[in-house]
Amino acid sequence: MHISIAGFFGNSPRRGLSFARDFAQALEELNFRTLSLPEHVVFFPTYESDYPYTDDGEPNWGPDTGIFDPLFVAQALALTTTKLRFITGVLILTQRPALLTAKEVLTLDHFTDGRFELGVGSGWSWEEYSALGVDFARRGRRLDEYIEALRVAWTDDRATYTGEFVHFENAVMNPKPITPGGPPIIIGGDSPAAMRRAAVLGDGWYGWWAQPDIKAHLGQLGETLNAHGRDLSDEDFDFKLGLPLSEINPSEIEAKVELAASLGVDELILAPPIPTKDFSTHLQLVAQAAGLV
Repeated sequence: MHISIAGFFGNSPRRGLSFARDFAQALEELNFRTLSLPEHVVFFPTYESDYPYTDDGEPNWGPDTGIFDPLFVAQALALTTTKLRFITGVLILTQRPALLTAKEVLTLDHFTDGRFELGVGSGWSWEEYSALGVDFARRGRRLDEYIEALRVAWTDDRATYTGEFVHFENAVMNPKPITPGGPPIIIGGDSPAAMRRAAVLGDGWYGWWAQPDIKAHLGQLGETLNAHGRDLSDEDFDFKLGLPLSEINPSEIEAKVELAASLGVDELILAPPIPTKDFSTHLQLVAQAAGLV
C-alpha cells in the first residue's frame, strides 16, 4: 500500500511557493508517493450549504482561508522533484470549462512526466457555484459529461462530443497526453452517487475516512463496483482513501495504516496538521509511524 500526504499551500504568508517546494522535496526524500492538493476557487464567511465531513455541517476552516490553484502548484513542484506524484484532492471539475481543463491537464501530464492524476468531484457548495456562474442543481450529470469529454479530447484526432452541457465537433487538441488515454481520472466523494460514478467512469476512487464504520462504508463501495462488473482488487481500479488527522499520534497512524492495508486500500493519503515551523521533523514522525523510514 502506498502512503501519501495531503497538503495546503497559500493559506498563510509563510506557506508560499518556497515553503511548498521544500515541503515537496521532503516528501520525496521520505518516500511518500503522492502530494494531494485541494481546490476551491473562492471561500465565504458563512455557508448555507452543508459541509459533508463534519457532524454539524460547518466547514472546519476559518472564514478568511485561502489556497493556491492546485494545477499551478503541481506544475511548480514537479520541477523541483523527480519521483513525487501529484493529485487534485479534488478539483471541482464542473466549475471550469471542459476543454480548457482538458488542455491544462494534458499540459501537466507532459510537464510532470506523467506524475499527475486528476481527482475530480462535483462539490458541495452552491455558493461557490453561484459565484462562478454555474448551475449547481445538475452538477452530477454535468460531471459525467465532462469526464467523458476530457477523454474524447485526449484520445481522438478529430474530437466530437455531444451532450447537454458539453458540445464540440472536429476539435483538434494537440499534443496528446504522454500517458496513454490521458492522466488517470479519480472520482472523489463518499456519496452513493460518487461511488457509482467511480464504478462507471473512474480510473479509481478517492474517499475520506470520516465515517464511524469505515469497513461498512468501503463495503458499500465494493458492492457498487461489483454491480457494474468491477472489483476493488482490479488492477485498473485505483482505490485511494484519505485520512484526516487532528494530531500526529504515531500509534494512531500505525494502527490506521495497518487497518487500511487489511481493507485492500491501494493508497492511503494522510492529512495531518503539519506546522510551518520544523515541518520536516513532523513529516519524519508521520513517515516513521507509517513505516516509510
